[in-house]
Amino acid sequence: MSNSLTSSEHNVLRPEDFDPPLKRKKATIPGYWTIEEIANEIGVTPRRVRYDITGRPETKIEPSLEAYRIGNSLLVAEQNALEYIQRQRKR
Repeated sequence: MSNSLTSSEHNVLRPEDFDPPLKRKKATIPGYWTIEEIANEIGVTPRRVRYDITGRPETKIEPSLEAYRIGNSLLVAEQNALEYIQRQRKR
């Protein structure tokens, strides 16, 4: 995330910084979010979050979220997930 104008430190999002608070109380996998957890937070389907990760050329959706594929699951790093949730809530 970008630097603050008054500080040389990076602005780091934390779960307690969100208003309204995040619904997720305990992480399924520490340090990562599943696409289902992200979808629950922003009120969309897991398919929509998956399209933001993989993209969908036929509807011109470009990938906007980085994730790691572990078996059949897609995991998003904590910081990336919090930034994505914040962006989606502002929309």
